[in-house]
Amino acid sequence: MWKKPWSMKEGFAIGAGLIAVGLMLQFSAGPMWWSALAYPVNVIMLAIFVLILVLAYVLKEKVYAFKFIKSYKMAVPTLVYAVVLTAIMGLTLQGKDMPLENDPLGITYMLSFWPFVLIYMMMAFTLGLDAMCKIMKGEWRKWPAIFSHLGLFIVLVCGTLGSADMQRLKMYCELGNPEWRALDDYKNTHELDIAIQLDSFTIAEYPPKVTLVDNKELKTVMQNGKPLSFNYEGGNGETTLGKWKVKVLQFLDYGAPKMANDSTMAFEKWEMNGAASALEVEASNGKTTKRGWITCGNENIPSQLLYLDDKFSLGMPEREPQKYSSKVHIMTKSGTMATTTIEVNKPVTVEGWKIYQYSYNEKAGRWSDYSVFELVTDPWLPVVYVGIGLIAIGAIGMFVIAQRRKEDEK
Repeated sequence: MWKKPWSMKEGFAIGAGLIAVGLMLQFSAGPMWWSALAYPVNVIMLAIFVLILVLAYVLKEKVYAFKFIKSYKMAVPTLVYAVVLTAIMGLTLQGKDMPLENDPLGITYMLSFWPFVLIYMMMAFTLGLDAMCKIMKGEWRKWPAIFSHLGLFIVLVCGTLGSADMQRLKMYCELGNPEWRALDDYKNTHELDIAIQLDSFTIAEYPPKVTLVDNKELKTVMQNGKPLSFNYEGGNGETTLGKWKVKVLQFLDYGAPKMANDSTMAFEKWEMNGAASALEVEASNGKTTKRGWITCGNENIPSQLLYLDDKFSLGMPEREPQKYSSKVHIMTKSGTMATTTIEVNKPVTVEGWKIYQYSYNEKAGRWSDYSVFELVTDPWLPVVYVGIGLIAIGAIGMFVIAQRRKEDEK
């Protein structure tokens, strides 16, 4: 080994050396914390990295290692190590912000695992140096490879360095009150240049369910691994739950309780704040017939079951939200003002922030008096998109050239 010209053996040895250095850094200095590279540190690091690439290009004829790094004999071993480490990441439960407690090595937070970082840095260096050499030599006939390598270089370098500037915050907005403060994952408060006022909250719910409930465990009875329940789709819904034939007599989407003669709650229509969904049901097992109201309730109205016998009752679980949205008024320090509706999976973009409908007061349900928005900003994302675009153009170019070669051979 180490006799010129170097082969893949030396490439694998260099990769192994990087992993060894990474492990020493991991045990001595701890994991790599990308948050330490927030602006302007990441911009300085990018400038230094590009400067090293330029120096490597200038010195590649004098320093054999630089010439070797841009060759496939170094690229292939680096790619093999990267694939192995990425596979380990995919097969290992990853911690959200740091390695899990039972992981002294640190592979459960692979993005900050030093061997992983150094291998991907070598891959980015190899791609960048190869692309620079082709560009400086004017090898434009190989433009698909130039675009692909340059694009992947941009994605790797800018995607990692830019991650420190990405913010993901939660903003709790009460009805009618503008809010400009948001919380990060560590519950730290951030005052933003953007404010959101919640004007109204609306929710669409799936149809109510009627379930057979075990009186002892107060859980839905299961049969053959499936819950004994049915969705009420309207009309005179009728089905069989266990030994009971159940029929829906009346449905109130918005209802409030009133006291009945037998000291149980009956319901009447009441389309005001705090109303709950309720069903009047009738159940018969051939010997006994039970009739009454069931409701999922909410924070104002308690849930209610219909007692059938010593073993079972009928109940109505909380209705599941189908979709929910918030009508908001958005204001920024720069003077932007907008009234819009934010729905789940339909974010609104304002001055670099993507605003998502994240949650609401689930206890209050449709009467929620606040909404939780997730605000995400990633200033480096447009640059990463440029890199992805270059990769796509390069891939298309390779495909077109391959097709032309096939036609020429024919």
